[in-house]
Amino acid sequence: MAVWWEPTQDEFADRNGESPFVVPEFLETSNFQHLYKGTGEPRPVDAKDLAASFACAVNAFVQHYWTCLKDYEVTLDRQVEGSGHLALEEMMPQWHDDLVDHFSVGVDLEATIKMYTSGTMVAVRRIFRCCAMEADGSVYPRDFLLPASFKVGQVGRPASIVSTDEEGNSRQTLFRPFQYPEDIPGLDYHAFINTNFSEWTGRRPIHFFERKPFHRALNCAISQDASNVLRAVMPIIMDMNYFINSVHHQGGVFYSGVGIGESIRLVKEGVKLRMPRFLSTTTELKFAKSRLTDKIGPALLVVRVPQGFWGARDISAFSSCPEEYETMFCAYALFTVERISTFRMLGEQVTRIDLKALDKYEGIDYADDLYPPCHAHIDLADVNGHGSYVRQNS
Repeated sequence: MAVWWEPTQDEFADRNGESPFVVPEFLETSNFQHLYKGTGEPRPVDAKDLAASFACAVNAFVQHYWTCLKDYEVTLDRQVEGSGHLALEEMMPQWHDDLVDHFSVGVDLEATIKMYTSGTMVAVRRIFRCCAMEADGSVYPRDFLLPASFKVGQVGRPASIVSTDEEGNSRQTLFRPFQYPEDIPGLDYHAFINTNFSEWTGRRPIHFFERKPFHRALNCAISQDASNVLRAVMPIIMDMNYFINSVHHQGGVFYSGVGIGESIRLVKEGVKLRMPRFLSTTTELKFAKSRLTDKIGPALLVVRVPQGFWGARDISAFSSCPEEYETMFCAYALFTVERISTFRMLGEQVTRIDLKALDKYEGIDYADDLYPPCHAHIDLADVNGHGSYVRQNS
């Protein structure tokens, strides 16, 4: 394993929202596509490669832009700091056995989908933006106050820090997960990550570890185009895409509640957009609605999928939440915006975006009569008992 990071995610580093749209052509220049080498043909992944990918992913989630040159040490429930090559090799058999026992990796084709939807937790390193730690343990700058009872390297977000994962630069407390942490006061980060722990005598970043579901960490890496993490997790992404693409979808209308942040500026009727993540949708509006709380740029997606569509799959039979009747789209799925409107839910404005699913590489043109009718009306009683439409663009 070599270096896992290339700070080339400038466009994504400060973009807020958990599910930002991107323009279609972004895929071709993305770190994701460079590593994925998509050809339009699904490819299976060997079970040993999947186990190795999970091992590398766990390491990348916890370390990301930390270092691959430093002395390695195992910490935090046997996670790895530093390069950890030897530690990873020692831990690989255990992870392989666990993945086989819990998810039937290498046995069932749907194994990675089961893992994705299972709620499996991983640790993610979070780094403070505005301060560093002196060699004597004091904080630089002197006037910066860390949260009460905070300990460097602790597990768990301090209660006083509001979640900033979706917000980019609108909050200045933490770097986003997998964002390159440059411009820390008084710290040359490039020099820090290229020096062994045992040799570094200057200021250090101040960090803690946060538990996140595997699917959130994975989608965060995709949405930020974080090459350091994508390198590690790409075999899992490829295997998920292979499973999704192994059948054609029967079609229908599906809902998803997401936070699209400032990418709302890209949403205009008639334009094509991509979603840089695995997009989960449901036939049940109530579940999509429940996902809209506490989002940055809340949006209700209403997606029309044609009969025989290639690029999405009903995974309800394999999901940990079968009652949601979930359909999952491949990462970087392509859509046309058909209609935009807004309504209020629990006092907050929500954007409804009607989408038409397209072939990811635009190699298949689905006839209009294969799509279900436009789902123009949603009973607002299903959304919010006292909700009302604010305006509608059509």
